Amino acid sequence: MKLITNHFLFLLLIVTSTVFAENETATLISKNIKHSDNKNYQVSYTSKLDPIAINIMHAWILHIENKIGEPVSNAEVIVDGGMPEHDHGLPTQPQVTQNLGNGDYLLEGLRFHMGGWWQVTITIQSQGISDSVTFDLQL
Repeated sequence: MKLITNHFLFLLLIVTSTVFAENETATLISKNIKHSDNKNYQVSYTSKLDPIAINIMHAWILHIENKIGEPVSNAEVIVDGGMPEHDHGLPTQPQVTQNLGNGDYLLEGLRFHMGGWWQVTITIQSQGISDSVTFDLQL
């Protein structure tokens, strides 16, 4: 009986750990998806550097959808940001360098030079609609 109980507890631990890991991943992914200020776009990013580190130049893939969930093609994308608590901007001038299609854009030239709270603001202009989204990062 004790062997069965121990075996059951071991299986329960494995299942619980797996569910927790899946939920933890979902939480991390959902932090990278936001609606723009006026809800015109949904924007997500995936960093090519994972985890994002200090003083390393890296790129993001931005994915932009309109408010009904369709990929936004041929948008003008402008990136700005900085550290609000230190009152300074980004140390680089990141830019979208390539439209990858299907609502995906390559953002290159990101670098965060110190730890702390960073904001990256992405402004999207498409078909006469302009809106912005800000991502908060704690590095």
